[in-house]
Amino acid sequence: MNHTSGTRAGARGAVMGMSLVGMSLSLALLTGCGGDGGGDATAGGDKATAPAPAAKGAVKGPAYHGPALPGFAARPAWSLPAEGTSAPGVLDLGSTLLLAKDTRGDYAGTPTEGMLSDSEEAEPLTLEFRDVKTGAVRKALKVRARTVEAVTWHDGAPAVAVTSSTTSKSDGLTEAKTTTTATLYGADGGELAKVPSYERGTLLDGYRVEKAGDTLRLTPVDGGTSRTVTCTGTVASCTYDAETGQADASVAHAPLISGGYYPGFLNASNYQTEPEQITLNELATGKQVWSTADAKIPEGVELDDKGHPESEEKRILRISGGKVLVGWKAGSSLSSGSWIHAWYDLKSGALLTSYKGAAEVLFSPSGDLAARDVVKFEDFPGTAVWQTADGKRLWEQQDGEHTLDPVRFTADGSVLYGVTDDKSATDTGIAVDTRTKKVLAKNLSEENIPSVDTATGYGYVGTDAGLFVFAPA
Repeated sequence: MNHTSGTRAGARGAVMGMSLVGMSLSLALLTGCGGDGGGDATAGGDKATAPAPAAKGAVKGPAYHGPALPGFAARPAWSLPAEGTSAPGVLDLGSTLLLAKDTRGDYAGTPTEGMLSDSEEAEPLTLEFRDVKTGAVRKALKVRARTVEAVTWHDGAPAVAVTSSTTSKSDGLTEAKTTTTATLYGADGGELAKVPSYERGTLLDGYRVEKAGDTLRLTPVDGGTSRTVTCTGTVASCTYDAETGQADASVAHAPLISGGYYPGFLNASNYQTEPEQITLNELATGKQVWSTADAKIPEGVELDDKGHPESEEKRILRISGGKVLVGWKAGSSLSSGSWIHAWYDLKSGALLTSYKGAAEVLFSPSGDLAARDVVKFEDFPGTAVWQTADGKRLWEQQDGEHTLDPVRFTADGSVLYGVTDDKSATDTGIAVDTRTKKVLAKNLSEENIPSVDTATGYGYVGTDAGLFVFAPA
């Protein structure tokens, strides 16, 4: 799927958490020089490249003494020190990193599931919107918050939801009732909207996502027309996974909102005799513009005696530039089988190209490259990397290699970071050249696999020494 497809556990889960995170500290400890000591960083025993100058006007913090990070400058553009063994936690808002500081001057710790702060009672916090390139505080916002959660605004723009709650006391008969309100802020710290009766994980692209019977309803929080996800079929029940942003029917899956479109599901039940189908509809108008029911089935997909695919499993992988990329399961749904990826033109419906793909996919930020990703409960032979435009394989893992589970690409797609299973007790981080499979760094700890701000190409890591932000190489 887009961004982080597939399910990870153990080391993988911790690594993915750093895209949202860091840990606690105090501004009073901002000492030292962010540029010092960067030249002696190593990766897999190799000497780091020549240090790059720190960004002009950058916040000065501790020096970085960890391994070199391929795809990034040898020393950080800026850094913040840790307090104890925890680095400051962050939410990535695209060119802005958000930090939350309490009244003691300590930063919030490691977020989980996109939550920078999560407390039983509202507490005073100062939200710092810091420039990714320099660390400068663009805006400091004082709030009282129970939770601080990463969400998205219209067109997928990063945003943050700050919640507060009020409780009405019981009169002896009625139960006490707690109501939560979320205030949404953009990456510049400006207020976007207020959302009453808010529930965690229910905001996507500025729409409230609600279960409506056996289907889903999308309601814009700043006013406008609601949309309903079609979900037909006997005992059909379509659902939404807030962690992945996916809508799911019986065996069909699609991003709930992507590129200005939302899906619908037909025959979305095991009780139906007709194949399950996915539609795409314009978010602005509600008009259906495309359906797998009308799509030409790509070569390589096995058909039954009625001309339908043997497997009904299919998923929308990506929507971009007026085209949709669909994954079709090639064989019977009773076996793992292989997958065929096919590009379709949304306006004409024409099949543009198709090639062998994978069930789960990790895309590069631009979407021009993809890596085979882990499928839960299935054996994973290792990854492969290909061009999404035509399916051309750049490389594939072979027998005898340690299985590489991809985590993320750098913003320019030149480096792929992942974790390898070498049959030891602990998985280790690794960086490889996306085009050649050359190992650029190995034996990286989980904390040294950088998160990537795709808007700027900057990378950041949180270690027991602090938070370190690097310019792209």
